[in-house]
Amino acid sequence: MNMRKLKIILQNISKRKAICVLISIQVMISIWLLLTRIDAVEKINKVEEDVELLLSKNSGEIVHMIFADDATHPKDFLKFREQVVKSGCLDYIAYSAKSGLTVKEFENNPKYHKMVEGLNIKKDDLFFDGGIMTLDIESGMEELMQFKLAKGRGLEKDDFNFYKEGKAIPLIAGYSLYENGLVDVGTKITNGDFEDIKYEVVGILSEDSKWFSSELSSNQIMYLRDKFIEPICDNEIYIYDILPSMNYYGEISKGKNKELVLEELKELADKNGLSSKVDFMTVEDDIEEDREFMKNYYKYYLIFSVLFFIIMTFAITVLIILSLDSRKEEIGIRVAMGASFKDIRAMFSGEILFINLFSTLIVFVVYTVLNRLNFRYDEVVSKIDIEPLTFISVIVGVAFMCILPIYIVTKRLSKFNPSELVGGRE
Repeated sequence: MNMRKLKIILQNISKRKAICVLISIQVMISIWLLLTRIDAVEKINKVEEDVELLLSKNSGEIVHMIFADDATHPKDFLKFREQVVKSGCLDYIAYSAKSGLTVKEFENNPKYHKMVEGLNIKKDDLFFDGGIMTLDIESGMEELMQFKLAKGRGLEKDDFNFYKEGKAIPLIAGYSLYENGLVDVGTKITNGDFEDIKYEVVGILSEDSKWFSSELSSNQIMYLRDKFIEPICDNEIYIYDILPSMNYYGEISKGKNKELVLEELKELADKNGLSSKVDFMTVEDDIEEDREFMKNYYKYYLIFSVLFFIIMTFAITVLIILSLDSRKEEIGIRVAMGASFKDIRAMFSGEILFINLFSTLIVFVVYTVLNRLNFRYDEVVSKIDIEPLTFISVIVGVAFMCILPIYIVTKRLSKFNPSELVGGRE
């Protein structure tokens, strides 16, 4: 398509703004529905792959325990946990959770403010000047984490005994904290709210380190570049009347059968009065259950989106055909000036292609921008990119939306009689 033809197409579109805008809106809504629904289904299919990349163990070897809010008093839970570990079913029961820490040395620190601005961290996540998000982990969770370190070491079993030994709390720092000169291996920092609590950085995470924002079966994954990983112990977290988390994890002991372990856990829960208040399943089964639920949930949306897309394609075709009657005089003038049927067909095809492709481009740009904003602010890492199958599906859909109107318009143009053009004059 040369520049002269493109100019003619743009002039024709500008003369018929109302109908072109209407068609463009129909195209954008159709593509948006198709794009978001297919992409959602594709991301559901990728959850297991995303999860396995972050875990150092196979998801079929990790048991997920989901406790009800009012399941048990912490001291009873600790008793249950001790019985489980002693039984040899699981090597440990632990959890990880997001929390926060105010670092005295970061308050009014230009390097800290530079890091916050550079990463566009939400102020709500920081609470106060010097605030840093933390990933708190119980002993055992470090066994599941598959991190790469840029410097120093990871957390070890002895690091979780800091409370008894009166040592500084060991921390693993995110790469941005190191990159901005806020910490290094060996750096000692102070809790801004409780100055008697001291910390020491023992390791620096690699730049792309990630972990789960919620459950391990979820694809809600966050970057750790601006966070600390902090060990926690029983003395701190089980002193209240409720459990600190509903989601606990444990690794099946070597040589143990998965089905037998789950059965034994249920028996132990029954002995401790927890049979109706805790569910046991492997992370692998948890992923599959969630995937099937989400697939069924999105299935109807996907069917609706495809049907809506087809209906809109026919509606757009009808609109274009109806608009042909109002353009007979224009067509007649072009024919009188020497334009061939091929030229007229090319003009209409170009208009259809331009509107459809331009509208599709707008949808892709908006969808990509929203995804990246969502990633930047909520750090849902796995939602950034459009899956290849999604991209191919949308391209096929757009091709159908272009080819059908062009084919029918071409057929209609070929049936015009000269007497129909230019006010009935041949």
